[in-house]
Amino acid sequence: MKTLVALLFLMPAGLAQDDGPCGLPPEGKPQRIKGGESFPPLPLPATPLRRTERKREPAPPTLVGKLTWGEYHSTVQSDGRKVGWYDWNTDPADMQRLMKFANAKLNVKYRHINVDAKSFSWDPTEIPVLYVQGRKALRFDDATRKKIREYVTRGGYVWADACHGSDAFANAFREEMKLIFPDRPLQVLPPDHPVFRSPHLVAKVKYSPKSDRPDGYPVLEGLYVGCRTAVFLFPYDLSCAWDSFHVPDDGKCIVGDDAMKLGINLAAYSISYFNLGRFLAQRRSIDTNDDSLRGDFVFAQVKTSGYWDPDPSAFASLLKTVLATTNTKVTFGRKEVPLTDPKLQDYPFLYLTGHGDFTFSDEEIGNLRRFLANGGFLLADACCGNLQFDQAFRREIKRALPDSALAVLPAEHPVFTTFHKISTVTYTPQVKVSFQEVNGPYLEGIVNGDETRVIYSRFDLGCGWEGEDHPWAYGVAAPDAVRLGVNVIMYAITH
Repeated sequence: MKTLVALLFLMPAGLAQDDGPCGLPPEGKPQRIKGGESFPPLPLPATPLRRTERKREPAPPTLVGKLTWGEYHSTVQSDGRKVGWYDWNTDPADMQRLMKFANAKLNVKYRHINVDAKSFSWDPTEIPVLYVQGRKALRFDDATRKKIREYVTRGGYVWADACHGSDAFANAFREEMKLIFPDRPLQVLPPDHPVFRSPHLVAKVKYSPKSDRPDGYPVLEGLYVGCRTAVFLFPYDLSCAWDSFHVPDDGKCIVGDDAMKLGINLAAYSISYFNLGRFLAQRRSIDTNDDSLRGDFVFAQVKTSGYWDPDPSAFASLLKTVLATTNTKVTFGRKEVPLTDPKLQDYPFLYLTGHGDFTFSDEEIGNLRRFLANGGFLLADACCGNLQFDQAFRREIKRALPDSALAVLPAEHPVFTTFHKISTVTYTPQVKVSFQEVNGPYLEGIVNGDETRVIYSRFDLGCGWEGEDHPWAYGVAAPDAVRLGVNVIMYAITH
């Protein structure tokens, strides 16, 4: 890693760091000398000479498009030399070098190109990641905001790096995301997020002196679309390290190898979750106004204060399976139900899932307690095995039922035989690595009266219901997730 040598060439003399580019220029495009071709015969009595010609290597597929934006600036140094730069390119070699390291680590071959908002195709199948970088506040027009939203919901990613940890850039980007995704907030990613463990485990990082982060925890912000983090903001600069491993004196940065490891993880995450993004872009919806589909059972999903809808098509897949394999008449559609809904008691079945923390109000806690006391049934499911959701659910269900406790359901519990006979369960690779002692069906429950009224799965079910691979999820493998889901619904109906 060319750290020390790079530092000697970073800043033109007499130019302040916030006034110009802080990184190295990109390397030249690789070329090779290829021989062998000859001129066609000449009309002269001379023997044609063999020649060599310079040819470029075939271009690898593009992973990242670096967005051009802002203005061009220039200044004249004390020695008379003119230095120019753009707002979007303060670290000119960041993507080129990150791709170089990521390709080597992940055994892939990708490149980046520069793109502008007007000519960019906005097709994630052509360029999966849009990268925005800079120190100044950026603003998009309404047309670009619409294109960004469509690009992301169709499976694309946005990475945004606040060069030098610029508050102006970070705050402006947050405001833009509020306009583009008013229903999906940017939030600090939890420590168990896959971006911190794939392929590098990054639990602590080294910050620059100005960062004021003595705890050393890596801070990235993310915005979820379905079960996928589709927008990433790096409020602590990563691009300076990607560009040349330099540490600006005035910058708030994650430095050195730690920044590069996070960059490689970001590339791995975006590549591996791309198919899931495309799957979620084709979200399956079912008409709930068709009277012929209405039955006595409604799949009512609880809306919480957190991110409550990470698997938008899971319910459709599960209910189709229930209808196809049983004689139960099921309402094909999901009701989105807050616990403050005055008709809450009309629903016999509630489903609760999500990513991250959430909190119920005292009114919601009271309504949930009455719902369960009156014979209602609750299925809770930690999407992706999310640790924050797990902690929040255990806390909130204890508030609702303070005299009861979640307990692991025994192998002879009727939920494991209500329809399918389930004695063994296959889990995702992450569970096999981290929870090697788990090899059978693992559900927890609470008995209220004579029946189990709450069933909770610490290991994700909903991702398996969707039938699309969710890399790095702590969950039940798809076939067994569906079998368990069918059994839980049949148990809720028959009990």
